[in-house]
Amino acid sequence: MEKSEPYTGIAEAYDYILRHVDYEQWYLFICGIMTHYIENPETVLELGCGTGKFGAKFSADNFRIYGIDNSLNMLRVARTRAFRSFRIICADIREFYLKRKFDFIFCVHDTMNYQLTTDDVRAVFRCVKRVMHSKSIFMFDITTEHNIDRFFNNKTSYYKTRGMNIEWGNSYDREKKHILSSFTIRYNDGRVFNEEHIQKIYEQKEIEKILDEEGFDILKICSDYTIFPPSAETVMINFIVKPRAVK
Repeated sequence: MEKSEPYTGIAEAYDYILRHVDYEQWYLFICGIMTHYIENPETVLELGCGTGKFGAKFSADNFRIYGIDNSLNMLRVARTRAFRSFRIICADIREFYLKRKFDFIFCVHDTMNYQLTTDDVRAVFRCVKRVMHSKSIFMFDITTEHNIDRFFNNKTSYYKTRGMNIEWGNSYDREKKHILSSFTIRYNDGRVFNEEHIQKIYEQKEIEKILDEEGFDILKICSDYTIFPPSAETVMINFIVKPRAVK
């Protein structure tokens, strides 16, 4: 069995695995947040754009959108959607640099949980801050321990698509707060690959503290892409922030 980097083997099956996700409703909520806080937004940046589902939707609605991801295989899928004003960039979201400023930056679907240390989280925030102007808004989410306990820990799922049989197993190290996702991919031609993903669970207060120390003001913290505050049953905590004004 060969080892591969995260989002290598599963890239071509990613959209199939997540076929239950209502991207249209999700996009409408994200777009609604953007237009609520920003007057006449034009430019958008997505961190961890994956296969480009959101980029295609923003582009179709005439926003200029850039998508960043560090997986070339995921971006190969995104490239099939990168038309009109949708551009893709291969980069690490902890150390990217772009000359332009963006009105709206977002990072969703637990991409921030792939940052395994608080230094990694800080690095992302600092990169984001460099591409923001005084009226920019940054929206991101983190997955919760409740989500891992309820839906992932010690659970295995199976998928079959495009000549691939995929086994997705999950385990949670409560002491380290690490969720390990292991994907075993068996192709019809006999090839077998394994890729492992590690994510870190952060508490809401941890993220709030880092945001404050990195010079962000929190506009709103909500739950599961609704207007309601987080609770013990929250799956995703949503943060909406802006750069702190220099006094």
